[in-house]
Amino acid sequence: MTNGKPLELSRRAALLSIGAAGAVSLVSRASRVLAACALTPSETEGPYWVDELLNRSDIRSDPSDGSIRPGLPLTLDINVVRADADCAPAAGIQVDVWHCDASGLYSDESANGTVGKKFLRGYQITNAGGAVQFTTIYPGWYSGRTIHIHFRIRAFNGASTTLNFTSQLFFDDATSNQVLAQAPYNSRGSRDTTNSNDNIYNSATLMTLSGDNSNGYAGTFTVALNGLPATTPAPAATPTATATETVPPTAAATPAECDGDCDGNGEVTVDELVQGVNIVLGDADLSACPQFDVDGNGSVTVDELIKGVAAVLNGCG
Repeated sequence: MTNGKPLELSRRAALLSIGAAGAVSLVSRASRVLAACALTPSETEGPYWVDELLNRSDIRSDPSDGSIRPGLPLTLDINVVRADADCAPAAGIQVDVWHCDASGLYSDESANGTVGKKFLRGYQITNAGGAVQFTTIYPGWYSGRTIHIHFRIRAFNGASTTLNFTSQLFFDDATSNQVLAQAPYNSRGSRDTTNSNDNIYNSATLMTLSGDNSNGYAGTFTVALNGLPATTPAPAATPTATATETVPPTAAATPAECDGDCDGNGEVTVDELVQGVNIVLGDADLSACPQFDVDGNGSVTVDELIKGVAAVLNGCG
């Protein structure tokens, strides 16, 4: 207790203890991130791709008349990460999705009698956390295919496409069977193809699902790719009445002597440090505390987070 030194040591020990506990959690999270960072396999785009240039998060409607396709609600979260850069989130990447409706029909296809319709199609631009979200419905089935959603990952340099990757997302068969047993899906009889006998199905792109048949489902998937280009704006899209745009927040760098001072009060607290950890892990958007982004590149690195730890332990100065 002399000169208060043990008190100071105890404060630092407590912070280090918090850091150790956090490290255990981070190791657990890291193991899941590494699994998620396995390269995502590509799959055929199929015959129903149409580049409609619909920048919108809710893809259930047909822009021509505002009608909504019936079906069980599905919220689709896709995260894009750089597999060759420690799974860092990839901002500014265009993610297109398209799939059939509850009756197995795709929009804007002469074979489906839907020319001019644009339901269940759209794209979003990944935010600073590499994330996009779509509001849609659980897809139905059509002969020869298991239930799936198509997606395309693109990046641009001006009018030139610098990245063009396509694949498909799949659903757990047991969940799909429950969905297909209710209206409007149950008017079509039994499907002829499941994951087990679909010639395209790949378990590596099986989505994580949560929810139920009463309230709908949420699906999550992480797309991990090598060689993702630096963030560049996508070509301008054709505006639509239902279009919404996701714009990555503008990062604001702060002086290095107080990195992580989210509220600007001249000190960095443990709570603010937790914000930085959440940003690095992708559990929070950069806008939660842009002060961690020292170099202003739109993301927070582990090195930048370490500066925040130093600011907690040693103060700003």
